[in-house]
Amino acid sequence: MSTETAQLLAAYETLPATEKEAFVRELFRRLPPYDSGPLDDATVALAGDEMAARMEAEEHETRFACSAS
Repeated sequence: MSTETAQLLAAYETLPATEKEAFVRELFRRLPPYDSGPLDDATVALAGDEMAARMEAEEHETRFACSAS
């Protein structure tokens, strides 16, 4: 990482949250398009399984918290 890039990152860390959000929006707007290539079925299936497991865990936590009150 260059010195200039490290300085930018250090300056970013000092910004208030709203300015950080504005900076990131502008940064993303300026990035060139990105294509990670095609996803194979196994990758998509694994991502779906992981998301379903997280959602189920969140639902369980919510139900447990509600029944404990």
